[in-house]
Amino acid sequence: MEGLQIYFILLLAVIAGWLLGRYTKRTPSGGSRSRPAREIFADYFVGLNYLLNDEPDEAIDTFIRGLEVNSETVETHLALGALLRRRGKVDKAIKVHQVLLARPGLAQNIIDETRLQLANDYIAAGLLDRAERLLNEILEEKSSAQWEALALLITIYQTEKEWPQAIDAARQLLSNNAHRSDKELRSRGAHFCCEVAEELLAESQINQARDWIKKAFTFDRHSIRATLLLADIERRLGNHRACLRELLRVCQNSSEFTGELLEPLEACYDALGQRKDYERLLRELLAKEHNIQVALALAELIRSTEGDQIAIQFLLRQLESTPNLAGVKAVLGLQIVQVQGEAHANLQRLQVSIDAMLGRKPHYRCENCGYEARSLNWNCPSCKKWDKMKPVLDIN
Repeated sequence: MEGLQIYFILLLAVIAGWLLGRYTKRTPSGGSRSRPAREIFADYFVGLNYLLNDEPDEAIDTFIRGLEVNSETVETHLALGALLRRRGKVDKAIKVHQVLLARPGLAQNIIDETRLQLANDYIAAGLLDRAERLLNEILEEKSSAQWEALALLITIYQTEKEWPQAIDAARQLLSNNAHRSDKELRSRGAHFCCEVAEELLAESQINQARDWIKKAFTFDRHSIRATLLLADIERRLGNHRACLRELLRVCQNSSEFTGELLEPLEACYDALGQRKDYERLLRELLAKEHNIQVALALAELIRSTEGDQIAIQFLLRQLESTPNLAGVKAVLGLQIVQVQGEAHANLQRLQVSIDAMLGRKPHYRCENCGYEARSLNWNCPSCKKWDKMKPVLDIN
């Protein structure tokens, strides 16, 4: 598909060159600075020869040299520049856009589009300071391109982990009616606030961290991360009931994260002396949808109150409906202490094998690009999307 796209764009360049040649022929002698049509046609036939010989990079270079910058070829230059960037030829893309930008007499909308494309080139090349300066110039002019410039600035600030600047840019972009309901942008803004809050929590600045979490909720009042951070703050302060309230909110709104919350939930119920309420919650959660982590937590409660055999029977029923390795491992762990000799040794070997298989499985997967990890990243390391890394519920 990419190859067809390349050839299509280059074909357009050839056609543009032909039209330009015809236009040049009509221009009175001495009344134009345009190159002679003969030179233009020569460049294009050389480029076409490269294309037919399956040498697209050389063809692109030739078309760029042959294609003059004027009102009829601006769009072709922009298309070629974007194509070069996508193909990894960032230095050439920068050159194309810089040449275009240096051309006098361009309409303001073309200037803005070229600057945005050049900023994208700089970002792709890792020249973030140049891109930032260029985009800030657009912001200062308050042209219609300022909203696209803000979106690119957010990308730069996120890359550089300049969270306050990213938050400010996100707020500005959300002030535009076209972006006000952008859920992804609101989610990003909340995460930027959470990044600041986590830095403050690492320095035990709890009150300041709480203020930033409140700001996160102004972007996204359903932010899972902000809710979990607020629960962590309440736990640190010994406010177990408030911590429990926040954790239960996540359970209700984002059930895929339930397994992540079992340990703090149990700690809160124990601190409040409500062990029975914790068991009741686990049974309710398991009745709504099967979650092996919930089942294992409930099995441990059953084992502590009713003994190993009852817990084993409970787990076996769970495995009949939803087979999984973690459940098998738990049954083995309870059963292995009841046998001796060769059977004991065999079960131990089986347990080691299951541990090895579980150790190779990812715990989280990005819903956008499929990236897998064993620890939670709120921002996918691969596609850089926020809120796309989710627990893999079938890992076991």
